[in-house]
Amino acid sequence: MTTNHPVRDDVRDILGMRTPAAWLLSVLFAVAICSMALSANAGIHDIRVTACAAVLILGAGLSMIVAPGDPLPARFALPAAAAAPLATALAIWQLPVPMANSTQVWFLGAGSAYLNFLCVRGAPLWAWAGVLGQIVICAEWTAHTGQGLLTGVGFSFINLTPLLMATFFARVVRPMAHSILALRQQDTERAATEAAALAAQQVRDERVARLDSAARPLLEIIASGRPLTAQEQAECRLVEAELRDDILGGVMIDASVGAAARAARQRGVTVVLDDGGGLDEVDADLRQHVRTVLRDALDYAEGGTVTARILPPGRTILASILLRDNGELRIEVEATGKVRSDLDGEQLVREAKQDPRPKG
Repeated sequence: MTTNHPVRDDVRDILGMRTPAAWLLSVLFAVAICSMALSANAGIHDIRVTACAAVLILGAGLSMIVAPGDPLPARFALPAAAAAPLATALAIWQLPVPMANSTQVWFLGAGSAYLNFLCVRGAPLWAWAGVLGQIVICAEWTAHTGQGLLTGVGFSFINLTPLLMATFFARVVRPMAHSILALRQQDTERAATEAAALAAQQVRDERVARLDSAARPLLEIIASGRPLTAQEQAECRLVEAELRDDILGGVMIDASVGAAARAARQRGVTVVLDDGGGLDEVDADLRQHVRTVLRDALDYAEGGTVTARILPPGRTILASILLRDNGELRIEVEATGKVRSDLDGEQLVREAKQDPRPKG
């Protein structure tokens, strides 16, 4: 059985954070950060440490796009929030005193940019912890270098404004995003239900059409009062068996299987079909594969009994076919699609190129 599990939508899809445009903006953001970090190098003690700070911020920014979960789980939110003060600590202690220019505090704006998206991803407390950590580290640096505690607070405090806006933006957008996603999910489920109902109706229509074409001539003869000939009586028995197959055989019956069952009965084979529901939850290819194996078994049978049963859902064995004539032969189709038989446990009946009935 194969089941497709689509990627779960979240607020990133509403805001377009997983679109090619978002990835392009991320690349431009990375280029801008790297340019500022490496170009504003006047008086920098060790540019390699500054580069490490840039890598930390870019990694945290990338996690805003790729990290799963909504709201963002703490195992992703905590490292992302910690990256901002950590990168600030690495970069700020490499700065000269006084700073050569304001571009050298690029890490404050860069950290604030992705922390704003951390709010949108549903982790505002972690975002606030990250930006407050930046402020504390800046204040500690300016105090330690003799510039005064308030100097560091002053040039880093400004990042609270965009974070405050992002927090309110997230409080408005996230409930709307969840409503949109819920409506989208309802539309998808409704479309799937309608498609399933349409498919079931088509199957019913096909069965009614087959029954009508087979039974109507016989019913007209019976209604006329004329006695049935031996051939017509045999045809009645075949039609009755086909009707029973449609009722009990479920989705294992299609036009080819029905024709093979009819031909087998005309050869004197007793055919018993029973659908336990296991084919209802498998994909179309596996369902058709089971029908092919059943049709092959019916074609091979020349006498005796063919009993085919579809097991209930969740079983390791999907279908079991038992041929009884001079002996017994069991054919089983596993849920993985592998076919095993008493003749050859590893080969398909069709691939074996041999009669599946017992020899002798």
